[in-house]
Amino acid sequence: MVLATFQHLDQTKQQRVLAALVTEFSQHPLAQAQVARIVKQADIARGAFYKYFSDLKDAYQYAFKAVIGRLHMGIAGPEMRRDPYAATAAFLHEADESQDRDFIRMHFTKNSGLVTVGQPPIPADAIEWAVATLCHSAISEALANPEQADLILKHLKAALNQLQVKE
Repeated sequence: MVLATFQHLDQTKQQRVLAALVTEFSQHPLAQAQVARIVKQADIARGAFYKYFSDLKDAYQYAFKAVIGRLHMGIAGPEMRRDPYAATAAFLHEADESQDRDFIRMHFTKNSGLVTVGQPPIPADAIEWAVATLCHSAISEALANPEQADLILKHLKAALNQLQVKE
C-alpha cells in the first residue's frame, strides 16, 4: 500500500511519480524494474521513493490500480456487468486504445502472477465463476497474442453461449 507520505504530496508531484512508474512498468517486467530509473524520471531522491512506497512491488500495485481505474472509467456500468462478452470486448478495445496499453500488456503477459492486486472474491455461483474465469483468460490471451484477439473473442462468445449467458 502506498505510504502516507505520498498522499501528502501535491497532485503535480504525485502525477510525475505515477508517470515514472507507468513508464518503468510498461517497459520492464516487475522482476527487472529498477528504482534508479523511476527516481531519475520522476526527479526525486532514491530515499524519497522509499518514503512513498515500501518496495517496487508496492509501487507496482499503486500504478496498476491507477491504470486499471483509468481504463475502467470508459467501460464501467451496470450494462457491462450484465453482458460479459461486451465488457470483455470493450476492455480489450479500451486497452488497445489506451495510453497505458504497454503497461496493461506487460501486466497480463509478465506481471500478473507476481502480484495480487485487489482480487475480487470468487463468485458463489458456479456459472458466474466460469464466466469470470473465461473472460479474464480471454483478456490475458488476447493481450499476449493481439493478432489472435478476434478469434479469442469468437471463442469466448461461443463458450458464453454454451453457458447460456447473455452476450
